[in-house]
Amino acid sequence: MSTRQKVQRWLPRAHGAEVALRTALSLGIALCALALFGRLDLASYAMFGSFCAVFGFNEPYRVRARTVGLAGIGILAAISTGILLSATDAPIAAVGAATLIVLAVAVPANVVIGMIPAPPFFHIIALLVCTAIPVPESEILLRIAVAAGATVLAWLISLSGWAVRRAWPGHARVSHALARPFFKDLSRTPRIDFSALRDSRVWRSVAENLTGAVLAYALASAFGGSRPYWAVLTVVCVIAPARARPSAGHAIERVIGTAVGLVIVWLLEPLQLGAPVVIAIIVVCQFFTQLFVVRAYAAGLVFITVMVFASLSFVIPLDGPILVERFVETVIGSIAGLLVMLPGWILDRRAARRPEA
Repeated sequence: MSTRQKVQRWLPRAHGAEVALRTALSLGIALCALALFGRLDLASYAMFGSFCAVFGFNEPYRVRARTVGLAGIGILAAISTGILLSATDAPIAAVGAATLIVLAVAVPANVVIGMIPAPPFFHIIALLVCTAIPVPESEILLRIAVAAGATVLAWLISLSGWAVRRAWPGHARVSHALARPFFKDLSRTPRIDFSALRDSRVWRSVAENLTGAVLAYALASAFGGSRPYWAVLTVVCVIAPARARPSAGHAIERVIGTAVGLVIVWLLEPLQLGAPVVIAIIVVCQFFTQLFVVRAYAAGLVFITVMVFASLSFVIPLDGPILVERFVETVIGSIAGLLVMLPGWILDRRAARRPEA
């Protein structure tokens, strides 16, 4: 088999080549615009805003417009809340309350809307990281506007495939060509399903997320961590989505992927890379995060870890202690996630073994 044939055989199996391209393109344009204005310190807001392009996978464009739009509104609300909390020097109790409210609303809302991915980790990472970035009161509106601009741009690019398909004759007949992953079947048509609110599994997921967030924060604080919100973020990513089976492997992969990503960040930091190189790294990492995060979660975590810390490098210095603390918080959050999922896992196992009446 030739190299070209191997690539053509593998690419259609990759998750969301088109999704990866549009998220990377959205972020790349936003970062280049910030670089032109000399405000790469706002890169994190652009990155979080562009995350809404992740949604709408395999959906027709009319449905995708709704899905990506609702995802963007939710993430932008989380970003704006984080900015306001930071600018007002809100007490930790207020940050904790905001986190629990976001989880309590976003977990069931994502199921009702039919979001994929369903867990609200983009909302939580946006809220908690934006809360941790210092914000002068005079720049509240500016930072929200940057996030809003990136969100609108990501929404537009998510829908731009409609024009591409119209301009590419015979795209529906492409089956084994290199371009096939970009012209996948748009057959997924989720509907707004309020009956999901009557599903006990949805509310069990809400309870697991709320309990996990509190437990992760308490454990991280007990171990003396100065950034316990990293543990909270991890627990939200580890807990299985509503209606999905818990998996210890997911937590293990997260620890491994994060560790490898942190080592790469540690190796890159002394190089004092220029802004153009850092932007390129962020965009490439965004692409490969979306390409691998479903089929190879650990690999996806490597890229997203490098991406997030690269964006933060414009705001804070990245030294060894910060990276070590991030790893410790990841381990704590993973353990907390497994602990809160354990009762549900036991109940599911017992139900599976129970003989039918």
